[in-house]
This record gives sequence, C-alpha cells and structure tokens, in this order.
Amino acid sequence: MVLDLFSNLEEIGRLIGNTPILRLSRVVSSKSNVASIYLKLEYMNPGGSHKDRISYYMLKDAIESGKLREGGCVVEVSSGNTALSLAWMCVRLGLKAVFIAEADISPVKMALLRLLGVEVVKVDVSGIGDVDPRFLRARELEAKFNGLFINQFSNEANFRAHYETTAREIVDQLNGRVDAFVMGVGTGGTIAGVGKYLKEKLGRDVLVVGVVPKGSSIIHGKPVGGEYIDGLAKNVIPELFLKYRGYIDRVVEVSEGDSVGMVKMLALKEGLFVGPSTGAAVFEALKVAEELGSGRNVVTIAADSLVRYPYLL
Repeated sequence: MVLDLFSNLEEIGRLIGNTPILRLSRVVSSKSNVASIYLKLEYMNPGGSHKDRISYYMLKDAIESGKLREGGCVVEVSSGNTALSLAWMCVRLGLKAVFIAEADISPVKMALLRLLGVEVVKVDVSGIGDVDPRFLRARELEAKFNGLFINQFSNEANFRAHYETTAREIVDQLNGRVDAFVMGVGTGGTIAGVGKYLKEKLGRDVLVVGVVPKGSSIIHGKPVGGEYIDGLAKNVIPELFLKYRGYIDRVVEVSEGDSVGMVKMLALKEGLFVGPSTGAAVFEALKVAEELGSGRNVVTIAADSLVRYPYLL
C-alpha cells in the first residue's frame, strides 16, 4: 500500500510544470525603448495555478520523511490556490484534507473545495493582531486529526519548488536572457525561489521586484486600509519572504483598481484570462520594462486564471 502512495505521487509529479512562456505584444508601450515582457502561463498546470508546484513538493517531502502516511490528514491555512492544488492531490493520494480559510473565501473556491471533499473551517481575520487566529486553529486541528500542518508560509519545500523548477524553466525558455523578474508576494516562495536562482545563475544584476497590495503588512508592518488583491499578502509577513529578503531588490504596492484594470486589459488586448495577482504583477512589469529599456527581458508569472474570479467580470 505504501508503494501505491509513492507510485501515485510520482504520477502527479509528471503532470506538473514545463508551462509555456508568452511574450506580451499589445499591452506593452509602443515606444521603441521599452523592454520585452514575458508571461509564464502557470494556470496551465493541472490544478490551474503555480501552487501545484509547491503542493507537490510539500507533500513529497512529508511522505518521504514519514510525516504523512496512507490515509493521513493534511491541514493547511489557505483560502485560495494552494488549497485547491493540495485538495486534488489529496484525492489522488487518498489523504484527508482540512483547510482553514478566511471567512470571506470566494463562493467559487468554496464550491470547488466541497466538490473535492475538503473540510473547510472559516476563521474571521478582521482586526487581526500579533497572532493570526488561522494558524492557532491549524495547530488545534492538526492535533485533533493527528494530521500534519503543512504550512506553506514557512515550508522550505515551497521555496525549493520554484528554485528547482520554475526558475530553471524560465532560464531555459529565454536562453538565459532574463534581466528582471516581477512577482506578487503571497507566501514569498515564488519570488524567493526564482529570485535566488536567477541571481546565482545569471548574476546579481538581475532585478527582482515583489508586488503587494496597497496597505500590505510587508510595507507597513501591519495591514492598512481596505484594499485587497486575492493571492497577495495583506495581513501577514511570510517567514519565507523574511528569510530570503536579500534576493529581492524592492517591493512595491499596487492598488486593487490597477490590478483589476490590468486583468481586463490583458483579456481585451492579449486574449489572456488571468487572475488579479497577475494583473498586479503585469502592471508593475510595465513600469520595469520602461525603466530597463529596449533589448532587455522582464519576466512575470500568470499564477492562475480569471475563471476563479467571476466577481471581476
């Protein structure tokens, strides 16, 4: 039976990654002195987002180390793409999944999680203080179900997934011609993993820019104002982000309005259906492209699809 668990895990691994990369042609300024922008289409992973990569790596680590066994329980704090990625993998692996989500989790994601048989525990994070109640609840549920709180915000496998796969694919696809990487900061795993690899492989001059919503704790130390961009860190300062902060050159704020506006522009001008975190990243990537000038390449990631955000339509 253990062999079946490892066999199913290997099958999942073969499905993930090697996503295409696309040069944006119609949202980029018509000025001749602007860098090219490339968008890696991570929503083409089987679970619909770049979180398939980290979910696979985190589960693989847990299973190989013996922390997760057949029929075990995975506990995670997520109301978004990580939850959905972990959920479909847990179905394939015969694992129970219990997720702690924010009270205002989108109806679409809630419906998908229920379809996958996930138990979702909602926690109110309004007026959040020094201790995030979602993480306290996760530890309680971990003990209750004798499960494993996988904790994407501090799990090194999150970082390694992007260091070992996403970053290498980007470098290979662009033949090493990467001058800047722009990425929304959620758990910090993607920007840390890709940023570290790019700077080690191509040199410290590669510009790495993180994007957060206006009023993010990462900028202000605590959440400020009511703006929110799904998938980006507003209420927390992730441990992975802090650990690998030295590989990130700067972090900028993008407004919710600018994020949504770019989502609509990418659909209208490029025929791409991307989520709001991607809208925010491309909005900033356009600024970086003007800053760097022609003959340079800026890369960002289409983390997920607009299909998951019908309220934006």
